[in-house]
Amino acid sequence: MIFRYCTIALTALFLISGCKTAKLPANTTNIPTATITEEGFLNCFAAGTSLNGQTVWCEASAVAFDGKNLLFANDKDMPAGQSPVFMKTPATLADSTQSPTYLTQPAYSAARKYEDFAQTPDRKFILLTTAFDRLKPGSHDWDSYNTILYWRTGDEQHPHVLAPDDTSRNSMAYRQRIAQVLATTEFPGEMPYFKIEGLAATDSQLLFGIREAGKSYESFTYQAKVIGVSYRLEKNGDTERIRLADDWKIVNDFDIAKADSTLPKPLALSSLEYDPFQKRFWMLTSQEANGKLDAYLWTATSDELYTNRPFTLVRDAQGQPVHTAGHKAEDLTPLDASHLLLICDDDRGRTMVGARTRQPNQAAYTILTVSSQKSRMSLK
Repeated sequence: MIFRYCTIALTALFLISGCKTAKLPANTTNIPTATITEEGFLNCFAAGTSLNGQTVWCEASAVAFDGKNLLFANDKDMPAGQSPVFMKTPATLADSTQSPTYLTQPAYSAARKYEDFAQTPDRKFILLTTAFDRLKPGSHDWDSYNTILYWRTGDEQHPHVLAPDDTSRNSMAYRQRIAQVLATTEFPGEMPYFKIEGLAATDSQLLFGIREAGKSYESFTYQAKVIGVSYRLEKNGDTERIRLADDWKIVNDFDIAKADSTLPKPLALSSLEYDPFQKRFWMLTSQEANGKLDAYLWTATSDELYTNRPFTLVRDAQGQPVHTAGHKAEDLTPLDASHLLLICDDDRGRTMVGARTRQPNQAAYTILTVSSQKSRMSLK
């Protein structure tokens, strides 16, 4: 266990010192294999934390490694003085004696129900999206559920709201465009309800993963759709802003059941990430039905994603699907060229890691070791 943490910490130092000269490996169409090499619990806050007289649970839904720190987001509100967004170093991931650093800037507490982080391939920007799954007609009360934040890597103390202007407090300006892209013959014009659980960034596009779409949060179908939109960096003196184009479109409509009919149902998208080391996309699809929690890992090259070809199920060396039995993996982040960190949102379940039982202030995590069929990929 200690060896693993040291390995991750050394990787972080290597990335920081070598990012200017590192060369990424050439793309490959080989399907990688993966193995679970570590599982544990992350302590998100102190045991016994409560809000309005109710116990607060850590329902961690997003994770990102920025090359130095691990960033996490809890999709529930937190007491004053804390924050749903926090950081830990890789070496203290499972160290319950080391408290996280909470990001207490007002923007982090103003947005609600975080779902996924993304990092641009050049590692210059981090983005964080909410679910966009709530809207109150005639009121602004739920606008905060429709927010995308971003900041310069390492400058998480100064987050910006992704919007067409510099004064908006949320990203409501983009909600209707997403709803219009998701329109169907059943719901012409625009989709009444949808839920975002994935966010990935290429060097020119943001990609949003859709988990649910339908009439309402009570009447929907599970999805694994990917919507793309172009972005650019706007500079004005020392100020930098990310601006979106208006070319929203569905780039991939993945049918999970058709890709593998042997997997449990229903499964739906719970994370989408671009891996600049492997130069491929990762997708998590999770299940939360009748008390059963699980998640499966899939992958696709850029060409496969943008030509609407299906993702490929990732398997271990024995050919078995890689999945997080008993845990609902909600997001993942590359730690280096051969390791992925998955964070699990097990709701309020007393899930297990080995003989240990999850406490309300904890979230389960999994580390996967990823290998190419031809050869392990690494920075050179």
